[in-house]
Amino acid sequence: MKKLIILIILFSTSFAFNLTFMKIFNDFSEGENLLKTNPSLANEKFQEAYKLIQKLKIKNYSSQINYMLGQMYFHGWGVTQNYNLAKKYLLKAIKLGNKRANCSLAKLYLKLNKIDLAQKYLKIALSNKTTVNDCKNLIIQLKNIKEQQ
Repeated sequence: MKKLIILIILFSTSFAFNLTFMKIFNDFSEGENLLKTNPSLANEKFQEAYKLIQKLKIKNYSSQINYMLGQMYFHGWGVTQNYNLAKKYLLKAIKLGNKRANCSLAKLYLKLNKIDLAQKYLKIALSNKTTVNDCKNLIIQLKNIKEQQ
């Protein structure tokens, strides 16, 4: 009987966790989709996602959560823009295996005028075919900078 109770508790905890994670992902995705058409609603969605992330306390384990936090801090989506925190979370996302974070980190370094680091992370991002589309504008920007030098 004790084993059954433990299994039920573990299952319900896991189920609640997965539902919360899906809610975070959905709020973040909705926020991204609403950026151009309804920025204030997008900001609300990002704030909701941020609050749930803080509640879950899973930043040390999830590459996707760290990627979302990095994006939020980089762009100021639902939080106060903070490039240092953006860099911290994007680096953690990369360490945990998130490939898209390389392109985002390259964009951040370009914004900070750290061209060598931007090129380094762009090269890493481009080595993975799934992230090439995320980096198209960055490729053009870095190419223009090189031509001006």
